Amino acid sequence: MSEPAIPQPIACGQCGKPAVTAVNGSGLCVACWHQFEVAKTLAARLAIIHMNHAAAEMDFVSGLPGFSPKMQVPDIPAGPVILNNIKVDNSVVGSINTGNVQAIDVSITYLKDAGNAEVSAALKNLTEAIANDVALAKAEKDGLLDQVAYLSEQAAGAAKDRKPGMIKAVLSAITQTAGAVNTVAGAWNAAEPIIKSFFGLG
Repeated sequence: MSEPAIPQPIACGQCGKPAVTAVNGSGLCVACWHQFEVAKTLAARLAIIHMNHAAAEMDFVSGLPGFSPKMQVPDIPAGPVILNNIKVDNSVVGSINTGNVQAIDVSITYLKDAGNAEVSAALKNLTEAIANDVALAKAEKDGLLDQVAYLSEQAAGAAKDRKPGMIKAVLSAITQTAGAVNTVAGAWNAAEPIIKSFFGLG
């Protein structure tokens, strides 16, 4: 009597590694499943940020600041730090918000796939300059990365959903902080006109 056949593991539909789960009938390995969860969270983050902004505008119009409840913006799901575009020195990984860096990295991939190579390169170079700068205090570094993450998410999202007022405010905040650090200032001076032009603010 022949031995029963041993079931073969299902392969990940994205990279071919052994799958641990399935989404819409396609197998996903741990790394690809994490990227899928990150992509879903990026969409949720944008939606919540827009809702919070709308609530703040209604409070301003009504004269009742802080009246409307705000939703918590979810963090990027924890997991292995997988960066396909951005290079971060190992010595600084523990001193940065890797969730923001991962969010930027995913957005850069979307932008590259959509043919927006110039703005994706500008965001990549700017993120690397901020993350790898040793002169920036952690609070300033995390603040800048949070702002770049917002810009990258706005850039990767649908044009109709973008908030020009918020984008302008973030651009102004980056200019103010980056100007005090030479290495970041250089990267920002190169990236700023490209990002502004992409958003139609140049």
